Amino acid sequence: MHQIATTTLTEPCRPALLSYCPTMDLVTTVVKKVHNDHREGQVDVWRLNGQRVFGAEFERGGGDDDDDQDQDQSAGLERDGEGWIRGVCWRRDGQILAVACADGMVALINAFTGKVAHRISTQSQKRIPQPRPLSLSQSQTSSKSSRPASSSSPSSSLKPQQQPPSYTPTCISWNAHFASTTSSAIRSRLNETDPQVTLDEILGLRADVDKLLRMKADLPRELSALDMEVSLPKLATLPPRGVGTDDDIFSSRSSIDAVFHANGQTGSGYGGSIDRVDALLVGLQGDDGDGCAVHIRIFDSFEIGTVDVGACLPSGSKGGKVIRIESHPFLSTAFLVVERTTGDGDDSASLHLLGLDMSFISHTGGNLPLVARKATQLGNLLRYVAQIHTQLASEVKAAFDLPGRFLRNINESLAEGDDYVDFVHAAHHLAVTGECDGKLKEWLVDEVGERGLKRWEKAVGDCLDIVRRLTCECLIPALERGQVVLSRLDGLAQFAPTSSRLGLDEKDVRKVTETMGALAILAEDLLEDVRMEMIEFAAFMKWLKWECEVEALEETSERAAELRESWTGENELVMVLDYMSGAMKESRIKKYIVPDDPGQPTAGALFEDNTDAGFFVDYLKRRAAQTKDKKKMPPFGELVERLQMQAERAFGQVAETFRKSILPSHLLEFPKQCDPQRLDLRIVPDDGDRSLYRLLCMSRDQQEEEGSLHYIVSSMQQQEKGGRGLSFGPTTLPLSRIPGAKDILDVKFVDDETCMVLASTTENDVRIFSRMATGNVEATTDDWEVHHVFESGKMNSGMTPARLEVNGRVGRRVVAVVDEAGLGYVVLDLDAAAADETGEEKEGEEMSDQVMTG
Repeated sequence: MHQIATTTLTEPCRPALLSYCPTMDLVTTVVKKVHNDHREGQVDVWRLNGQRVFGAEFERGGGDDDDDQDQDQSAGLERDGEGWIRGVCWRRDGQILAVACADGMVALINAFTGKVAHRISTQSQKRIPQPRPLSLSQSQTSSKSSRPASSSSPSSSLKPQQQPPSYTPTCISWNAHFASTTSSAIRSRLNETDPQVTLDEILGLRADVDKLLRMKADLPRELSALDMEVSLPKLATLPPRGVGTDDDIFSSRSSIDAVFHANGQTGSGYGGSIDRVDALLVGLQGDDGDGCAVHIRIFDSFEIGTVDVGACLPSGSKGGKVIRIESHPFLSTAFLVVERTTGDGDDSASLHLLGLDMSFISHTGGNLPLVARKATQLGNLLRYVAQIHTQLASEVKAAFDLPGRFLRNINESLAEGDDYVDFVHAAHHLAVTGECDGKLKEWLVDEVGERGLKRWEKAVGDCLDIVRRLTCECLIPALERGQVVLSRLDGLAQFAPTSSRLGLDEKDVRKVTETMGALAILAEDLLEDVRMEMIEFAAFMKWLKWECEVEALEETSERAAELRESWTGENELVMVLDYMSGAMKESRIKKYIVPDDPGQPTAGALFEDNTDAGFFVDYLKRRAAQTKDKKKMPPFGELVERLQMQAERAFGQVAETFRKSILPSHLLEFPKQCDPQRLDLRIVPDDGDRSLYRLLCMSRDQQEEEGSLHYIVSSMQQQEKGGRGLSFGPTTLPLSRIPGAKDILDVKFVDDETCMVLASTTENDVRIFSRMATGNVEATTDDWEVHHVFESGKMNSGMTPARLEVNGRVGRRVVAVVDEAGLGYVVLDLDAAAADETGEEKEGEEMSDQVMTG
């Protein structure tokens, strides 16, 4: 086995949280830090040669209102000692890294920019009524009949009145699932004698998989997969939100393209006939030690909800901890390894295998990726529009502060002589008669002056220009994209078979469309008003500069006479007067962006959702009825909030429909000898029977002194159409011993054919063994092959091997052997020879130690 690099870390990483990127040669490490009771975690991404690509820090947050909760959370961290970051995983295409923190937040980091693209919470209140625990002897039919009885039990009826449970993430997994028709087609192609593509390539590459698999064209499916958004102009970047904002993803071109313009595919990666679902599963444990759940999201940010799987554990369980999540792309079922505790003592802990059947993946077929993709696109567009509103509100609030101070000063001075005189009155008199009041002249020359006019023009002029550009270049194109997305969702909602399976309500989608249309009308009105105000403000500043220059001179000076004779702004005087009596008192754009009184009921709340005319028609009627007073119309921020609530309600119905089809079940209990810290699973499809799968599990035996392994082989038969989930066959537990092994340090499956073991031997060294990971229980257990030997049980730099992390990518299978104290790791290549047959090392293959600094 060829050694690629030895890497030494400046701070110890958590060995269990070292992760490989599935498609690229990248390694993720997590460093646990505690500084003066301030807990944080550092996530770093490295190349195999030790070069740091990017990193991010995650620390415990919370304000004054959350002090008690933070203290309880900190106490929990001190007890479990797991640190603030609880899990990291890559999406299969290697473009997004998910990081789960102890407060229940999951950050999605864009691998191209190194920035946080999205923050999602696992503290969801959307939970599924749980069925009774299922055992291997129970059929799927009996499980169906048990669900209503469980949901109507007294304990479940009290849940809505109780405080929502709080969970802490324990593990995270990003799975890929194909629909049933797609999985059958891919399996048929991959089972050919000379396949030109592998399953890893299908899962990891953003390529034309239809051509790679030579699949037949399906015209209706191809038409339904057409994405009109790719023909629209790209969205413009937004101004940066400021220093310290780590989730500002709309300020760079690369982030905008990754979110909105990734070949029309947001979060899925494939269109056409490849119906693939990326599911992000987060294992959760109750903060009080009671409860066990899984939070599910698909396509990065489409939330399905939280599934309480603790009810599937045997009776008497206090709670459970999800320590492993495994799945296969051809199956819609995810498998959970749960460590069950009863609180009766250390010996009461046990390991259980649970199944989480997400049948909505197979039932919805190609419509699920389409709906989830459109929902994700719409959600990103709403985030984009909401950030536009935030920036517009900030600009408008800051822009008119300086002119307001100037006008308050002159109004106070003019009011000393006459209560009815203000700047507008005096400026009108000056513009019409040419006579300037003494106090106004003093204000123009001494207080405002040339410098004050420049600041005034820059503040208001730049604000109006930013409002114009953001509205014209960002807001209106985003709303046009949103309307295209909603048109596709509206078409799916009107088709009854699709609507019933997806849970799309035509009325809910239409409400979102109407609000989107009203927001588009508001954007057009805002653009027209800001254009007119920019013209009037330019004329006003031109006149005011001229008056300042004239009044600064002596009345009898020749320069003043020349300026009065050369004045050519008579035609613009009407616009100057209109601006002073109108927009200067209160800008037109304020009624769109800044609400008059946030404490009072807003105008939008007066609009009825269920009127026959609809919100959009009602909005147009009220808009047409307004003459001078348009303040009763809902502002920009209220429409955005309304749009977000309506979209959440519409997609909440979809998520609820999906949640009802999820069925957790208890599959088997692992033997007491299995070590939960040294356990690995693999799902292998049968080469002959397409409906047959095998679940392979190997674990270190905790009771044997010599190095021995437990093998668990369970056959799973996929049920015919109309059934749900999988039927489990008998389980075989043969005991395997490695010759010469003294203690098993770690176990891993490399791929469907090979498993690997890190073990200390009787010769006082540490070796990496491998063998065929076959499901044949009659295979010999002594056919272990030695791949690498660490002399004297030490790696380079004196590190002690303790853990294995394997990337089984075809053509680039590498394994990282992690130090016992987390101070570094050694990367070994499984597919390259360390030296030629002559014993000479290949040039460039042996690399010196490299120190990683964060």
